[in-house]
Amino acid sequence: MTLVRALEGRINSRRSRARNSRKKCNADRDITKSVVSMLEKTSPTQPKKALLVLIFCWLLLGSPIFGETIAIVNGTVIDPSKSNPKSTGTVLIENDRIVAIGASVKPPPNTRLIDAHNKYVLPGLWDMHAHLAALAPIGVAPEHYVAYGVLGVRDMGGYIDQLTQLKADIASGKRIGPDIAMAGPTLNGPPQPAPFHRVVATAAEARAAVDELKKAGVDFIKVHRQTTREAFFAIADQTKKQHLTFAGHVPLVMSWIEASNAGMHSIEHIQTIFENLEPDPSKLVTKFPELVKRLEGSEGDGIWATMVKNRTWFDPTMVGYEDSIDSKGAEIGKLRRAAFAAMKVLMQRAVKAHVPMLAGTDILERHGERLLRELELLVSIGMAPKEVLAAATVNPAASLGWDGPGRMTPGAPASLLIVDADPLADMSNLRKLSTVVLRGKVLDSTKLARLRELKPSSPPSIWRSGSASPGLKTGADSKAGADEVLNHCQLRVADLR
Repeated sequence: MTLVRALEGRINSRRSRARNSRKKCNADRDITKSVVSMLEKTSPTQPKKALLVLIFCWLLLGSPIFGETIAIVNGTVIDPSKSNPKSTGTVLIENDRIVAIGASVKPPPNTRLIDAHNKYVLPGLWDMHAHLAALAPIGVAPEHYVAYGVLGVRDMGGYIDQLTQLKADIASGKRIGPDIAMAGPTLNGPPQPAPFHRVVATAAEARAAVDELKKAGVDFIKVHRQTTREAFFAIADQTKKQHLTFAGHVPLVMSWIEASNAGMHSIEHIQTIFENLEPDPSKLVTKFPELVKRLEGSEGDGIWATMVKNRTWFDPTMVGYEDSIDSKGAEIGKLRRAAFAAMKVLMQRAVKAHVPMLAGTDILERHGERLLRELELLVSIGMAPKEVLAAATVNPAASLGWDGPGRMTPGAPASLLIVDADPLADMSNLRKLSTVVLRGKVLDSTKLARLRELKPSSPPSIWRSGSASPGLKTGADSKAGADEVLNHCQLRVADLR
C-alpha cells in the first residue's frame, strides 16, 4: 500500500492547487478514499483487485483535475492593473488556471518549464468589437484571433445559432478559438438594415426581445442607431431586470449624455459622436467643422465627464474607421482623412478626461492583427502604454464581469501571452509573439504560424444569411454553409499538440 499512499498524497497535493475545481476535487477525493479503503481490505489474490486498480488509474489519468502543471520562469510579468505593472517571477499554471505568481514561487516536481528569459508575460488580449457571424463567414477567424494573441472577443451582433455552435466547438476542443461574449442579433428600429438585426419598434417588442435573448443565452444586448426612444428605454429597463447590460450605438434620436445616464454600458465608435449631433447625413459634411468645434469645447467635455461619472465604457474602434478611409475613392478619402484627424483630437480629450476605455476593431478581416493596430493607434494619440494594455485586458474583464481572459492574478484563467520584447516600451512589440497559453494549452511559435497560415477554401457564396428578425436562428442554408466552411478550415486543439 506504500505506492497507493504515495499516489494519494500526490493527488491531494495537486488538488490543493486546483482552486477552480474545488467541487470536482472533493468528489474525486471521496472516490479515492473509497478505493484505498477497499484495496486495504482486499487480498491481493482476489480478482476484484484488478478492477479496483483500473478504477484508481482512471482517477489518476482520466479525471480533468490531473492536467498539466506549467511554470513560466525567468520572465518579466506585466499586469496592467497595477501601478507598477512589471515584476520578475514565475507564473505557475495548474490545468487551465493561474495558481501562483511571484519571485518566491517554486515549481513542483515534474512541472513543464517554459523559459521566458528576456521575454514578457502578459494577459491575453480582447477584441471588444467583433462580428464573427454577421456579414462574413466565420471561416478561420477564431484561429486567427488566437494566432495574434487575442484570446477573448466580444461579438457585437450576429447569428445566434452559429455563434452558439462555435462556442460549443471551442469549449469541446473541436476548434481553437478565443472566449466569446455574444449579443446575438442586434436590436434596431425599422427598417431592418441588416439580416442579423432584429427590429424592435415598441416597448413591448423591445422587452420581449430582451427576454427571448436572455433565454437563448446571450451575454449582453446590442442596440443600434435606428432604435426608437421608446424601445431604447424599455431595453434599458428590461436588461436591468434580466441582469444583462446593453451596449452599442447611441440611437440617432438621443444624445450620448442621455444614453449614458440611462445606463448604457458601452458606447461604440468615435465617428458616431458626430451623427448624434447631426443625424441628417446630407448635412453632416457641411456642418462637420462646426461639430468639431462644439466637441472640442464645453459640449464635448460634458459628454466625457458624464461617461466618467456613470462609468460608461468607450470603445472607439479607431482602426475600423482608419481602414475605411480609402474604400470609396480619392475624393471621399480626403474628407475621411481630415475627419480622422479631428477624431484623434477628440480621443486625446477623452483620454485626458479619463473616460474608461475598451479596445475593439469592428473589422471583418485580418482578425487579431487589426486589434494590434488599434492599440498602436491608442498610443499614437497620447494614451499611456499601460492604459492601452489595460483597454485590451483588465478593462474588458472588468467590463464583462465574467471569468475570462485579461487578468494576471492567481485564480484567473491561464490564457496568457509571451512576447519577445517589452510592449510597454513599444506597443508594436506585441507583434513579436512567441507563445500563447490558451486555457492552459501551450501554443508555441510554430503552432501559431500554422494558425496564421490557415485559409478557408470555401467561397463566401456558400454563405446564405437567414433572417434574424423576429426569430433567433438563421436557417438551414446558412447552417449548411457554416458547416461547409468549418469542414474545410477546421483545426483542432489535438492537431497542435
